[in-house]
Amino acid sequence: MAPAAAAVFQIESTKVAQRVAGQSTNAERRLEFEMRSERAAVPATVERILHAVQAVGLPSDRIHDLAVAVSEALSNAAIHGNGLDPRKNVSVALTVLPGERAEIEVKDQGHGFDVARLADPTDPEQILATGGRGVFLMRRLVDRVDYLEGGSRVRLIVGKVRSGRGKAKA
Repeated sequence: MAPAAAAVFQIESTKVAQRVAGQSTNAERRLEFEMRSERAAVPATVERILHAVQAVGLPSDRIHDLAVAVSEALSNAAIHGNGLDPRKNVSVALTVLPGERAEIEVKDQGHGFDVARLADPTDPEQILATGGRGVFLMRRLVDRVDYLEGGSRVRLIVGKVRSGRGKAKA
């Protein structure tokens, strides 16, 4: 596959699983691919994810919020998780339930982190401190953020209808 804007996407698998809920004809869609651990790979990957979640039918403000949250998750994985190591990739998995919601999982090859130890960037004593702002933003921009595998995998959940905004699980 040819490089695109310094990013080479390797599709590991594309799966379509039929939902067995009533008469619904909407099929759950799953897409998995990898992104190189490069800053330059983030914008094209965000665009790819936004394209993949179009079937959810998110309003434009939710799309913009999701773009920022996904950009933060991808950047954190490439920079902090993988240390921009060109031998490491960031894995991305998307599950889209058309007309309902999308789940985006971003996994790095790092050792993870303890989300509970991050300082609140809105605390007056932390205003000039570095770190924690991306996590703070993600929590406020999507419905739910889950930190899995010791923090080396993050799951962002966004629904067509805003619900549970700002909830996070470590």
